[in-house]
Amino acid sequence: MASEVQELSHVLKELAEIKTLLSVVIEQKTGEKAPLPPADKEFLTVDEAAAFIGAKKSYIYHLTHQKLIPFSKPGGNRVLIKKSDLLDWVEANRIKSQGEIQKEVAELVAGSRRRAGRGRRRLS
Repeated sequence: MASEVQELSHVLKELAEIKTLLSVVIEQKTGEKAPLPPADKEFLTVDEAAAFIGAKKSYIYHLTHQKLIPFSKPGGNRVLIKKSDLLDWVEANRIKSQGEIQKEVAELVAGSRRRAGRGRRRLS
């Protein structure tokens, strides 16, 4: 559990660094400051959500229109997306690396061998 918390903390620090780098790249390409949200902001606008994950605004609108990510519309017009919901969506669409897949297969094979060994009867 402690290692998972440390890993999550590391990922969040890396994400903050990526956001900063992304902001610099956007500013260099467009001459405009990217609307990156403050780190402690819970709900993001469409602009902020797009900048947060490095996508276009139209893609965020597509995700909300298709109801692929949860969102709120307080007052009926402005779309707000909870940052944790956006991160959950990103994580849910994660593709495992070849190493992770191989590790899972090895664990499954090892587990099936242990179960198969328990089911055998010894003849005396």
